Amino acid sequence: MIAVEQLIKSYHSTRVLHGIDHAQERGEAVVIIGPSGCGKSTFLRCLNQLEIADSGRISIGGVTIEGGHRPRTSEAREQQRQLRMRAGMVFQSFNLFPHLTVLQNLTEAPTVVKRVPSREAETRARELLAKVGLEHKADAHPSQLSGGQQQRVAIARALAMEPQVMLFDEPTSALDPELRDEVLGVMRRLVEEGMTMIVVTHEMQFARDMADRVLFFEAGRVAESGPPDQIFSHPQHERTREFLRKVTTR
Repeated sequence: MIAVEQLIKSYHSTRVLHGIDHAQERGEAVVIIGPSGCGKSTFLRCLNQLEIADSGRISIGGVTIEGGHRPRTSEAREQQRQLRMRAGMVFQSFNLFPHLTVLQNLTEAPTVVKRVPSREAETRARELLAKVGLEHKADAHPSQLSGGQQQRVAIARALAMEPQVMLFDEPTSALDPELRDEVLGVMRRLVEEGMTMIVVTHEMQFARDMADRVLFFEAGRVAESGPPDQIFSHPQHERTREFLRKVTTR
């Protein structure tokens, strides 16, 4: 479902990603952990084409993008559009349209980007709101919702585009513990339903419980990769052990 080959990304003269390789099967849930500034979010943003890699190759759901330049031809731009539609993304900040209702936030992209008929898009949106436990908030505006509710709407909005892959960039870091549980509950259900996911998070318990595989990023590289039991109970690298000691003693 996902294949990344030798992904390199720099900002000015600072290299952030150093030749990342990653392969992921359909239905696999991968959690990325690591210290701040190690390239986790940049990696996700390159996958979704919010950032253009300097070099390397990204394939998602059979669509391949080469790094090194922004797409200039209509064919290249269409490839980029197809890749983005295959990868839904949920951010740390909720990024909902404040002037639209919850329902309108979910129907905007399907009707505009995918040309889904309005009635069909609304039916799907209401199903997704029920899925995240917010069907009663369809006519509310984002400012009328708690942070946890806004993030659940953001997840539903990403799902409304029917992506093959979901990318989560620290989706609970702006929430207090009670609201985090609301969002993590939705994510757990997606894992159980077989959604292919990459989750950047500091939620170690979620990584232990729900990940098929955990990647530890360090200085723009995958320093260690393995099943949760191995990473958390028997890490192979000293840097992984040091990081886990710090996050589990906070």
